Amino acid sequence: MKKRILSVFALILFLAPGINASGRTKGFIDRSGNKIVIEIPFKRIISLYGAHSENLFSHGLDEEITGVSKNEAYPPRATKKPVFSYHDDAEKFIASHPDLILIRPMIARGYANLVLKLQRAGITVVSLQPRTVDEMYSYWKKLGMLTGKEREAGEMIKEFKAGLKRIDLFIKGIPSSSKKKVYFEAIHSKMKTFSPSSIAIFALKTAGGINIADDAQARRETNIAAYGKEHILSHAEEIDVYLAQRGAMNHAKVRRIKEEGGFSAIKAVREGKVYILDEKIVSRPTMRLLDGIYEIGRILYPSRFNDITPFMAKPVVTRARFAEMLIKTMNIRLKTPDYRHDIRKRASAEEHKYGDFKDVDYAGNGYKFIETAVYRGFFPNISKCEFHPDMPIKKGTVAYALFMNFDLPDARPVAIKDVPKTNPLFNQIQAVVGLDIIKLNKDGRFMPESSVSGREVFKYISLARDKSVH
Repeated sequence: MKKRILSVFALILFLAPGINASGRTKGFIDRSGNKIVIEIPFKRIISLYGAHSENLFSHGLDEEITGVSKNEAYPPRATKKPVFSYHDDAEKFIASHPDLILIRPMIARGYANLVLKLQRAGITVVSLQPRTVDEMYSYWKKLGMLTGKEREAGEMIKEFKAGLKRIDLFIKGIPSSSKKKVYFEAIHSKMKTFSPSSIAIFALKTAGGINIADDAQARRETNIAAYGKEHILSHAEEIDVYLAQRGAMNHAKVRRIKEEGGFSAIKAVREGKVYILDEKIVSRPTMRLLDGIYEIGRILYPSRFNDITPFMAKPVVTRARFAEMLIKTMNIRLKTPDYRHDIRKRASAEEHKYGDFKDVDYAGNGYKFIETAVYRGFFPNISKCEFHPDMPIKKGTVAYALFMNFDLPDARPVAIKDVPKTNPLFNQIQAVVGLDIIKLNKDGRFMPESSVSGREVFKYISLARDKSVH
């Protein structure tokens, strides 16, 4: 009896992540039910899931990551890594001498022979994929154990929870009666939503939304739940906002949702409140889930999540701050890296692709607004690798951005002393001046190279919005 108690105690020690009887090895049970023993950190890692790769980089790894899946797009460093696929032969993996290959349950179930060959070759294969936010914290810790980055994993959790507290301040004080009711689509063709315990619904609720499909039942231990058109339409008049994730399993488009038979009865569809979100920021267990929550918040409560008050007192606005002011003021959806376009072999050596700017911090916050503004074509003459985020925004660039963003009516011609017709921005400047969005000085000059203040930027954007063709 005593021996049996000791055996059970030893098993508990092994199963508890980070706890072990010897003090030398660590271990846990992965999603395939395999006992994973960690004697020393793994140093040559192939990741076959974008979330794994992203989290490894967030843990501070780089050289240790020796391979990623073909769809990797964030962080930009991931695009430089060798590409592997679960469709590849085991020999390709073995030839690269990894000591750890990270997969997820889908791969473990669908490609069991590949996994078996890799294990027989002496490679540790670990299947991980959290289904809830609590599991996500444990998952980050397990990645830290595997790679010797437990402290970094702990810091990630602290940083994520601090981010949740900041977001909570945005929705604090919203009466329950004023909170938006939302249907969150997972797979349109099958009329599926997310299970109430899923990461996506956590994101929705954290942003202050009410899940209209809170009675959805998950199937086969997944985050996806069948709901059915009839069930959706039974809530038609309650749905204030219709969200849909776009990803490999759901090629969502606003038009398709609006044209779905019977969906004209849905309040959100009638009122044009249908929005598409990238699954990489609303369903994946990474730090960018904070971006997804923030983006949902910008949709549901734009006045709270798009506050630009801190910029108003700036005597000089930088290019980075201008990008953020424009994106927030106009509530433009944030651009995220799209592997179909952003990590394909670069056809033009001079063309900027997401992540190319060497002077932009892609681990920070401002890059999201910069890349979105560049993607939307709001900055002229963008070089491939430099954005100059800290340089003052020029008045000529502001004129160009306003012209590109707003559908402005024809403007009266105006003589501008310091902007000749040979100026590359002549048409854009002529338009904003002719519509009295930006006025000339007393000498009849525009001064396209001059800087602008936060209040001026806000004034120009507001006037352009008022003048635009609706």
